[in-house]
Amino acid sequence: MKKKMLLLIVMVCASVMILNAQNNNVNGNKSRDRTQTQNPYQNPRMSSTYIKDPCNGSRLNFGITFGQAFDWMYDHTEGYEKNGVVIGLRYGLNLNINLTKKKSFYFSTGVFVEHRGGKMEFLDNIPFGSFMIADSTRTQRTYRSTYLTIPTMITLKTGSINNFFICGNAGLLHSFNLKASNIDSYLIGNETWSRQRVTSEEAALLRESFIAGLGFEYSVTRNMRAGLMVNYIQGITNYFKGKGMAQNSLSKVDQRANLGCVEIALNINFF
Repeated sequence: MKKKMLLLIVMVCASVMILNAQNNNVNGNKSRDRTQTQNPYQNPRMSSTYIKDPCNGSRLNFGITFGQAFDWMYDHTEGYEKNGVVIGLRYGLNLNINLTKKKSFYFSTGVFVEHRGGKMEFLDNIPFGSFMIADSTRTQRTYRSTYLTIPTMITLKTGSINNFFICGNAGLLHSFNLKASNIDSYLIGNETWSRQRVTSEEAALLRESFIAGLGFEYSVTRNMRAGLMVNYIQGITNYFKGKGMAQNSLSKVDQRANLGCVEIALNINFF
């Protein structure tokens, strides 16, 4: 009886081992078949998602950028106050130099046109007619300038996340003033004067700014991505010319202010 029970146990164990071996063999063949037919651009962790961009980077790529911003001024002049925001623009061509084999680490530059500005409120002496001056008049002034800008930045990008890529950049903007103007409005007596456009030579020729941003790109095709970036831009140098070139006519104090803005930029890059 004991011998029969032992023989039965051995036969059951052997049968289980044989069935398990056959099952493993079938599964192994299926796995090899999937591996052989798997799309080379498909992420193995997301096998149901077709990855359009395998992230193999070329040495250079270029693109276009269009950004709209909310600009303001940080005042550093006694008696001046920030008085709201203006709409700014930035557009141009960007050039990215790939520093790795993947599309992940770039030195970014390019050529852009920027329209920047801000609003300030202060007391000033306003010429009134040919011989009269309205003393200590509350003045609201809108500053606008156009710059030619060359950025020097570092750009970082992640790998593909369902064809999306998280991006970040940081660096400097080197801006050269092309033209500048002021728009004034003021109250004289009980009468509000309409805004008057005055050509201004008060803006500094060179403006340095810090830029940092975060956003994403989407792979439209293997060689083209479209994305959005939210950038914060902070002016480092004085917006105005110094040494008596931009003074308040009432206090005779040199004006000092820095430009700042938050920008939403659309980027289209070709690889």
